[in-house]
Amino acid sequence: MKVVLSAVALLLVLATACSPRGEGASVRLPNVVLVVVDTLRADHLGCYGYPRKTSPRIDAFAATATRYARASSAAPWTVPSHASLFTGKPPFAHGAHTFAVERPVNNVNPLPEEQLTLAEALRELGFRTGAFVANAAFLAPHWNLDQGFDTYEVKRVYADALNVRVFEWLESAAQEQPFLLFVNYIDAHGPYDTRPRPGVVDGPVSDDPNLLQILINRVLPAQEPVPADLAQRVIDQYDVAIANVDAGVGALLDRIAALGLDENTVVVVTSDHGEFFGEHQLVAHSKDVYQEVLRVPLIVRRPGQTSGAVVDAVTISNDVPGLVASEFPEPTRSALRELFPELPGNHVVVAENYYTRRKDLFHPEWGWRFQRIRRAVLEWPHKYIDSSDGAHELYDLAADPKESRNLVAERPDVAVRLAADLRDYEASLGRNASRSGDEPLDRDLLENLKALGYVGD
Repeated sequence: MKVVLSAVALLLVLATACSPRGEGASVRLPNVVLVVVDTLRADHLGCYGYPRKTSPRIDAFAATATRYARASSAAPWTVPSHASLFTGKPPFAHGAHTFAVERPVNNVNPLPEEQLTLAEALRELGFRTGAFVANAAFLAPHWNLDQGFDTYEVKRVYADALNVRVFEWLESAAQEQPFLLFVNYIDAHGPYDTRPRPGVVDGPVSDDPNLLQILINRVLPAQEPVPADLAQRVIDQYDVAIANVDAGVGALLDRIAALGLDENTVVVVTSDHGEFFGEHQLVAHSKDVYQEVLRVPLIVRRPGQTSGAVVDAVTISNDVPGLVASEFPEPTRSALRELFPELPGNHVVVAENYYTRRKDLFHPEWGWRFQRIRRAVLEWPHKYIDSSDGAHELYDLAADPKESRNLVAERPDVAVRLAADLRDYEASLGRNASRSGDEPLDRDLLENLKALGYVGD
């Protein structure tokens, strides 16, 4: 049994409501569509203020949905952030994150089997569950993020190709509602999808897949200024990739509408993390907890919603299961809310990075930079970064969104209070100390990790 509470809560639902399928159903449960655009920074979308036309379809969706203006990922990379999206827990509580190793072996924990996921809970309620993921590296079944999915297909293709299978499954599932559909798009993850997309960038955009790695090699040693021209060329690639995946998201939204599912489907569009382009002498992701990799879009359209709204409360990846649960009728809502955290507001928001993956952790030129655990506590407008090496930081995000002025010495009372909040929060949930990530990886997974830049040749 995963969690004693889960059995109690689900029995409550099954005892007080008929099956959600069939003519005799007394309760109509909504479908759930969770879209994760891998590596998508919120500040590169029009609906979050970006001047380039990278995201017309997501912007139009946001105009009819609820946009969370201060949403954060629970971690700056794929495994822990998806685990938080699925379990409603921060990384320290679910345990799926990196850990320290003394030699370059796999240092990533899969999601422990005992952790309950939203997919598992909904499947117990009779939902058909399907997942179509393009991140074949850190969303492969090896990492146990497939828990609760009847269908879990992994293929490293861009959005338009992935949608072919997504649409086939969706059309079948529409006949057997309710369902949970999870889609992960990879276009905005390096190497970026640079297929031409007119109207996004003035002038030509390089299709060289090595530009991101070149920028990494120039910036991570932290010995010279960031090459602005090179960084801009990489940003141009990234913005075109966003426009390409935006078209894919739009096509999925169109198919949902064409199937007549809008009136009874919760649609969530978000990301697992962002991307650095030289800020803080960093490139790509998974290396620290600054806003460039933490601030992600979170846009939720409730069943039948047609008017847009904006929520300023700070939210986090692990709030998503609770947001979904709030759209269910009683008694299902109360049962699910027992399983997953409360809705945003009046809770501690924590984002964490445990060292980094082995390629960077053991790199001879910059591995020294990442020999530490970094944990951020967000309480608007303050953000406190607790660092295992003692180099703590405090920022006022309203006055200093680029996190350029460390206020830890100027406002020690705030730093002390947020550090105490972090300790209390961890004590209240408990730390998952299981470790199973140093087992060997199979050849296919290693090839996919290499293709996305996570392991060297």
